[in-house]
Amino acid sequence: MTRLVGRGLAAPLVAAALLTAPATAHATAPAPKEATRTIEWVAVLKSHTKPARVREGADWTTYAHLHLKARDGRPGKKIGDTTAHCAAILVNQRGHVTQCSRVLRTDAGHLSLTETMDRYGKGPHSAPAAVTGGTGAYADAEGEATVVLHGDIATFRIVLDD
Repeated sequence: MTRLVGRGLAAPLVAAALLTAPATAHATAPAPKEATRTIEWVAVLKSHTKPARVREGADWTTYAHLHLKARDGRPGKKIGDTTAHCAAILVNQRGHVTQCSRVLRTDAGHLSLTETMDRYGKGPHSAPAAVTGGTGAYADAEGEATVVLHGDIATFRIVLDD
């Protein structure tokens, strides 16, 4: 730096550092947390086409009634229905791994979810899901969900980024 002072270059370098420092600090600062909305729903299975013996590549559909989640965690008021299309992507001695696309339909609009779930043992089975879109009140929906399957009951905890 002393050589630069002698050549008269130190001041411009310090000025340049000061001018670029705020921009750099701003660019690396974390974005403010967006507002979120949490939805908790319960689905009760009504029909499915899942084979008795699941093999890799097998696919099936499900249909369920969709309810608000009551305080005790059980199905509350019926608000719509839900369908899923699932495929077995891995089958082994412990169980299978599925990839499912779901549509949850209410009068207010639809939400779409997709997840990959390990279904090893009797359950319950749980997996994170991506919110892949929506319509109506859920148009432009983004966020994440947790899907829990336990027998004929599925619970959804959906966190939407508004």
